Amino acid sequence: MLTPRQAQFAFIPLAALLMSGVISLAMSVLTLGLAPGLPGAWLRAWALAFAVALPTAWVVLPGLRALLARLVREPVPTLPTRDIGERE
Repeated sequence: MLTPRQAQFAFIPLAALLMSGVISLAMSVLTLGLAPGLPGAWLRAWALAFAVALPTAWVVLPGLRALLARLVREPVPTLPTRDIGERE
């Protein structure tokens, strides 16, 4: 089992791995079709895509998190509500 800190460190590489794999597969299929050389071409494209995606994610995501933290507002506290027929 991972600790929350370990999970935070694992998130970016796993997200980059999955996203680069899916996108490189889609682009390989669009470029080559379902040709016999597709698996090899896809793996080569995936390696290149991951080599670009991982450092990009490490650089971009902290700034993106900081930007979003500034844009998110705290929810306004509301009064508790009661259901119909519920007593205080």
